[in-house]
Amino acid sequence: STLSSSSAASDVYKRQGIDRAGINNVADFAELVPNMKLSESQAVGVNFLVVRGIPQIRNGDAPVAFVIDGVTIPDPALLNQEVFDLALIEAVKGPQGALYGKNAIGGAINIYSKEPTNEQRNSIQLGAGNGGHYSGQLISSGAISDDKAHYRVSAKYQNFDGLLTNEFLNEKVDYSQDLNLRGQLILTPSNKIKATATIQYIDTDAGATYYAISPASIGTGGLLEPIDPNPNDDNSTIYQDQIGNSDMVNLFSSLNLQFNLGGTKLQSITSYNKVDRNTTGDLDFTEEPFDINNPFVDFFGLDQGEFNNTSSFNQELRLSNTITNTALDWTIGGFYQNVERDFYQSDLTLSSDWAVTDYTVSFNTIALFGFLDYKLSDKLTASLGLRYDKDDFEQEDRLPVLFGEPEPIINERSDNVLQPKLSLSYQASDNALVYANYGRGYRAGGFNPQVTDFYNLDYEKELSDNYELGVKTSSWNNRFLLNGSVFYSNFSDRQQFAVEPEFFIPGNFNYAKSTIVGFEIDSKTRFSKFLDVLFSFGLVDSKIDEGGFTGGADGKASDLNEFNGNITSFVPRTNFNLGLASSFELSDNASLDLNLNLNGTGKIYWSDFNDEGSTSDGYQLLDARATLNIKKFSLTLWGKNITDQQYYLELDSFGFGWRGRPATVGVTVGVDF
Repeated sequence: STLSSSSAASDVYKRQGIDRAGINNVADFAELVPNMKLSESQAVGVNFLVVRGIPQIRNGDAPVAFVIDGVTIPDPALLNQEVFDLALIEAVKGPQGALYGKNAIGGAINIYSKEPTNEQRNSIQLGAGNGGHYSGQLISSGAISDDKAHYRVSAKYQNFDGLLTNEFLNEKVDYSQDLNLRGQLILTPSNKIKATATIQYIDTDAGATYYAISPASIGTGGLLEPIDPNPNDDNSTIYQDQIGNSDMVNLFSSLNLQFNLGGTKLQSITSYNKVDRNTTGDLDFTEEPFDINNPFVDFFGLDQGEFNNTSSFNQELRLSNTITNTALDWTIGGFYQNVERDFYQSDLTLSSDWAVTDYTVSFNTIALFGFLDYKLSDKLTASLGLRYDKDDFEQEDRLPVLFGEPEPIINERSDNVLQPKLSLSYQASDNALVYANYGRGYRAGGFNPQVTDFYNLDYEKELSDNYELGVKTSSWNNRFLLNGSVFYSNFSDRQQFAVEPEFFIPGNFNYAKSTIVGFEIDSKTRFSKFLDVLFSFGLVDSKIDEGGFTGGADGKASDLNEFNGNITSFVPRTNFNLGLASSFELSDNASLDLNLNLNGTGKIYWSDFNDEGSTSDGYQLLDARATLNIKKFSLTLWGKNITDQQYYLELDSFGFGWRGRPATVGVTVGVDF
């Protein structure tokens, strides 16, 4: 886009920084970004991203646009996929709906893969670590026809046997296997035409549903004692009669065509994406089922099954200015997207009669957009973005058919939203830039499986108005970089997730009003050529101003405003990152890179009730990494959470805790040829 990232809070890591920081997925990257956190729980593809106080709701869309090589990926299940062979990863914060459309209410995460090269380049990496970890990676790039056709193929496989133990079955539960294959082809038949084709296949198999309970709950016939929100060896136990499993298969393809028209560039981006996810596992998370007075459940135990399949097609056209010596820079374009999502969920995998969710949702989006930057003077630049989205939704609910109705129920709705973005950036000096932004964000609404006491049949779209003031500075001959921003967001119909407790039926509802106030800073100081110190800190006050559960047969909850004034759940109040990086030239052909990183997560309310029993204290994770480079050979020793800190990535409303990964260490060797 032409809306400059200089007028937004952004965090960028390029190739060398990605390798040195050991970024293998978006969760690794989020640890380095103020006011951003990504975690995964329950099953592969169930992600929770929080950015600037805006949480991702379960079974809902992420609060950011997720963009790989210019293609928007609509399925949030892919947000935390393993990433490798990257040229750049970037987080742009604040609403980016003018650029990317719906769901970019908190920003955008951009990932760019390394492009094929004209020269022949190959590399191999092999790795091993504790918990039965081993991995292999192969990358090859070169020319099919010099200066005309280039290819790049990448493959990575990794295995992890696990470190968390199911104490009842004495088996590891946090195992995973991941295969990632990617092929790229670039054709440049002339200096006016460039075509890039990409295809990617991901197959992930992992443990699932291994929630921990209080040891006091063991042997109580399914009666649960409250779990301590701060886990340790004595108060958190995984104790289930079934090992959960989940798998996700993804096929992604895209075609990017660029035409140089002389002063303008026409770009066409076409993509198709398909994701199939399956999960089975324990639902009561104990060796004994809940006491619900059902002989069938008492005999077999209470299990769960989930099937979530998504296919999407995107088509985008952009026409952009390429003249550089002009005060005006612009882009106009159009976008079409079709998404089909099948979702089936049962409380008992042995019988379809226990299904609680069975529907297909179809999304059709048509959008028009335009951006421009205009230099009002040598120091002052104004930017404007405007996007109009027309979203049509249809849900085919097949659950009534399972209970004797002759036809599925069809629900339809439309959302038409205008998303503006305004920015002013002022280059106060060669070393200081000040910017101010206003942006509107939008996250699409949708339908629930059925009406319950917690939510209605549908939930509304979420809208926000965001205001931001920021500064970017450098001093000490560019050895000290300091960026900071303050922001305020006003939300209407903020979305939240709930589970109806009797039959474990998931759904979403809206808070009428909520607000977010926060600030963040990040800095880099080069104390010497051998030592860089990186520090970032973020604070948010994400508050519910008006609203609560909105369900019931009459569509009105009896305690509509019971959350007024409370802090939004799943949002860390603070986070920080302190990193030390050092690089030594040992000889003309050898170097040593050292990295030490301490990441801190502040207090988290896991429930919108903000009760003490569901509030976790802050915790810190320490990572370390050392890489020896000798010509084309590399040797890396790495460790994550090396102090073996225990913490929860989720504490759900029933008192089950999803434990973070214990200490992992390993070694990786690589060679280029």
